[in-house]
Amino acid sequence: MEEQKYVIAIALAEQNNKRLMPLGGKTFTGVDILSQSSKKEVEKIILDLLLRLFQRTTEGSLKISNDENGLLLAEISFESMHKNIPVIKSNWINSGDTDTLIEKLNSICSNLWRVQFKKHEGILFNNLKNKN
Repeated sequence: MEEQKYVIAIALAEQNNKRLMPLGGKTFTGVDILSQSSKKEVEKIILDLLLRLFQRTTEGSLKISNDENGLLLAEISFESMHKNIPVIKSNWINSGDTDTLIEKLNSICSNLWRVQFKKHEGILFNNLKNKN
């Protein structure tokens, strides 16, 4: 039986000079970012997170903390998510060290992507797990 994975969208943001890392996710079996059905489901997760982030603008100035890696998508085991993500999130909120965050996520995730939007191309997924 295939281990169930969890797909989480991660936003790295700052509001009122404080770092925040909202998350959104869903249980997922067999994420294939190239398949249309997976891509649509993943885009829903990202949209939900971005809408929640947008709603926070009423609480003060909001900005992405890192232009290049400000929005991430991770595929992770449910157990690893519960065990590791709270610590990784806390460390990033306290330090703001995005390179260490990416390194830690790479070590516990089966897949990790940078999510970006380009005009005329739409949502793009850049694989950070297998970038070399």
